[in-house]
Amino acid sequence: MKKAIGFYLTLVAAVLGIAGAVLASYSSSLSTENALTNGNLVLMAGIIGAVLACVGAGASRRQGNHNPVTAITVLAAIALYSYTYGQCVLQRILLIAGLFSYNSGNTVGWSVFYATVACAVCMIVGCILLIVSSFCKTVKEA
Repeated sequence: MKKAIGFYLTLVAAVLGIAGAVLASYSSSLSTENALTNGNLVLMAGIIGAVLACVGAGASRRQGNHNPVTAITVLAAIALYSYTYGQCVLQRILLIAGLFSYNSGNTVGWSVFYATVACAVCMIVGCILLIVSSFCKTVKEA
């Protein structure tokens, strides 16, 4: 079977998920004050979400378009990407508020902020691509 656009969108979403998880881990390692409280869990959630997205793409090659395994793995990947995004942003709220009000000279804080924004963008775009790929065909039928 030949691959269709949904397959490639899912793979791009998986790459974005891994990139977002790595960026979350990077933002957590920039300083001890800004470390994520559950950094390993956030990293693993992003990576497992990417693996689930790949599993869903592989399942569609075996079981055809719009099968239950693909639907469940894509939903789980979206949930894990959302968790990673949420944890990365929610634990940075006070830092971001400080940067935009009284602590604008905090260069380490700005580095953490930029890495957090990059993580958030990767995860949100990954979720959007997974949603779009859910409605597209992943294999071309003969």
